[in-house]
Amino acid sequence: MREPAMKKSAARQGWLYVGAGAVSVFAILFCLVSLKFFTEDRLAPKSFGLGGVLSRPKLDLLLIGSSHTRKSYDMRQLEKMTGVTSSFQISYDGTDLATIAQMLDYLASRPEHCPRYLVVEAYSAFLARKPDMEDPRYYSDAPPALKWTIIRSYIAQHGGYRSALLDVFDLVVNRGNDEIVTHPVYSPIVERGSYKGGRTDFYFPGLSLEEFRRLRANPAGNVPNPAQLAALYHILDLTKDHGIQVIFIDPPMPQPVSSEADIQTLKEYFGEILGARHIPYIDGDRGFSIGDPALFSDSNHLSSQGREVFTSTISVQLKSWMASNPVAMR
Repeated sequence: MREPAMKKSAARQGWLYVGAGAVSVFAILFCLVSLKFFTEDRLAPKSFGLGGVLSRPKLDLLLIGSSHTRKSYDMRQLEKMTGVTSSFQISYDGTDLATIAQMLDYLASRPEHCPRYLVVEAYSAFLARKPDMEDPRYYSDAPPALKWTIIRSYIAQHGGYRSALLDVFDLVVNRGNDEIVTHPVYSPIVERGSYKGGRTDFYFPGLSLEEFRRLRANPAGNVPNPAQLAALYHILDLTKDHGIQVIFIDPPMPQPVSSEADIQTLKEYFGEILGARHIPYIDGDRGFSIGDPALFSDSNHLSSQGREVFTSTISVQLKSWMASNPVAMR
C-alpha cells in the first residue's frame, strides 16, 4: 500500500516542478518582452526615422512620408538649396496618411518637437487604400506611448480579428529582435548610410524603355478611403491648431502610372480638399519629365538621377513657400 502512495506523491511532485518551471520561463519571457517594449526605442538610429526627429528639437523643416518620399529627396541637396539646416525626414515603407497622423499627434504632444514647416507626402495611390502599417521599424522606433497607439489602431483597423492579434503578437514579441542583437554592428551602418533621415548609401539606376512601358499602379480604386480622409482632415486641423505651416507634395510617378484614370482621380481629390482649405498642394508630375525611364527605378520611386532632378526643382519651390509664409522661431 505504501509503494503506490509514494509513486503518486512523486508524480505530483514532478508535475509541480514542471508547472513551476513553466511559470518561471513565462515570467522570464514576460520580463524580456516588457523590457523590449519599454526600452527598444532607445536603440533607434539618430540619423533615421523617429529616433532622429526626437533627438532634434525645434526643427524648422520636417518631411514625412513613405519610401516614396525617402527616394525623392536628397536631404543634403535640399539643405544646401533652401538654406534650412534644421531639417529632417521621417520615412517608413508604406506610410500612409493614417500613420502620418499618428506620428504628428505624438510630436504635437511635445511642443519642442513641433516643426515650423511641414511637408506631408500626398501619395495619391495610398489615398484609396485601407490604413495599414507595413514597416515594423516604425513600431520598433516608437516610444512606449506611441507603441500603445500603434497597437490599438492596428487592432481597430483590422476589426480585432484573430489574425490581427497574431500580427500584434508577432510585432511585439518577434519583430526587431535581430536589430537589437546586432545593434553594435547594425546601428553604425544605418548612421553612416543616412543623412537627416534620407538614405545616402544606395544607388538606384533608371529603367529600360521596356521595363518602363510595363509599369502599372494598381491602386485600391479611385475613391478615398474614409479612414484616410479622416486622417487627412485631422492633419489639417492639427497643423492649424499648432501654428505649423504645411504643404502637401506628391513626388513624381512614371507616365504609365500617372496617366491611369484612377490615379488622376485621386490626385483631383487631393487638390480639391486641400484647395478648399487654402493649403498648397504640389503634384510632382507637373514640370517633371515623367516620360523619361532614366528618372525612375520602379512604378513609384525615382532613380538616383531622378531624385537629384526633383530635389533641385522642389527646393526652389519650398524656399519660396517658406519665405512667403513666415513662422516665428519656437
